[in-house]
Amino acid sequence: MSNTHAMPNELLKYKGIFDMELLYKTLRRWFTRRDYYLEEPTYKSKPTAMGGTEDEIELKGYRKETDYFKFWVTVYIHTWDLKTIEVIKDGKKKKMNQARMTIRFGGYIESDYQNRWNSTPFLKWLNSLYENYIIQPEISNVYEDKLYYYILKLYDLAKECIGMEAKGSEYTDMW
Repeated sequence: MSNTHAMPNELLKYKGIFDMELLYKTLRRWFTRRDYYLEEPTYKSKPTAMGGTEDEIELKGYRKETDYFKFWVTVYIHTWDLKTIEVIKDGKKKKMNQARMTIRFGGYIESDYQNRWNSTPFLKWLNSLYENYIIQPEISNVYEDKLYYYILKLYDLAKECIGMEAKGSEYTDMW
């Protein structure tokens, strides 16, 4: 069994008008452009009493960073009372969405994902020694930082997509 090193979660809360299709496509494009294998384990939609829908979407992707480490990134979108409305933008009618929404961004690093070091108790012990004492500084100072900045960039991209902040990020020069 491989080991995991969890990243802190980032939570985005929003209530207002946004383009759900644009948000969804932008998040999916982020994964595919960075060569992540993308899974969609959850995609639920159910009608609510207020005339909208409650939606749950989970995007989960991984990328092999090295022969020993695999990066996992997860995005969980939950909307309440999602409705399609028409707005006038730049003098033209456009279909947008209105809802309350939370988006949780997270991830983890999976080490020894090929299970090369788990076939015998001695190899498991050796792998534990290797990870906890020899490469621990590299894991926490390089790989965990790198994945966390990837997650922060995705978080900023989602904020930009729904209009919560201006273009650009303080993390653009990181990794």
